[in-house]
Amino acid sequence: MGKLKAIKVVTPRIVQSGERGRGWLWLVFLAVLAAWTWQVFEFGRQHGGIDRVRLTESDGHLRDRITELEQERDLLREQAAQFERSGQIDRAAVVDVQGEVKSLQDERAALKREVAFLKSLVSGGGKLALDDFRLTEVEDDTYRFEVTLSKKTEDDATVEGQVVLRVRGVQGDVERTLDMQSVTDGRRSNIGIRFKNFQKLRTDIIVPEGFRPIAVEVTVEPEGKTFKPFEQIYDWKVTDT
Repeated sequence: MGKLKAIKVVTPRIVQSGERGRGWLWLVFLAVLAAWTWQVFEFGRQHGGIDRVRLTESDGHLRDRITELEQERDLLREQAAQFERSGQIDRAAVVDVQGEVKSLQDERAALKREVAFLKSLVSGGGKLALDDFRLTEVEDDTYRFEVTLSKKTEDDATVEGQVVLRVRGVQGDVERTLDMQSVTDGRRSNIGIRFKNFQKLRTDIIVPEGFRPIAVEVTVEPEGKTFKPFEQIYDWKVTDT
């Protein structure tokens, strides 16, 4: 018999339908993922450009607004400076007016004293007269009293005697009149007088604590019978100089 030839049997591979389906699914997933990634990229690129445009526009608006605010600030500063200059001018004008008023008041007071003196000359009452009364503050609670005593006759007779001061005022709710020793700290009780034409009388008055002066009473007491004694009352008015 002849030799039998061996036959190679090839078993066909069985491909399951589930494995083939999963392969297609992976391909579809990758394609979708790629498309989605591309869309996200494009969306980000496009909107990023839009945001940059918006940011640029917003930045421009902000810069314009800052410029407007700076211009308003400069305008307000200029107006404030104008108001300040106007206020300084107004204050200077007020000071000038106050100075003029003070000058007119001083001039009026001087004229009143001169008129009073002229009236005393015309009347010739008592032949002695007080004039040019002044009361100035020299330090706290200390005031300088000044007045001129003159003769209204043309004779050469010498006037001698004394002048006594008293200060009338209120202490608490009680009216009081202090004698000259009380308001000169006991240093003097009168002012001696001796003159032919006139004499300037001067003394310092010390106001006690709690005492509010109202008036100064001046009593002229000449010696002899030629000139008559008299009294003059001045309101307590302190002058600046």
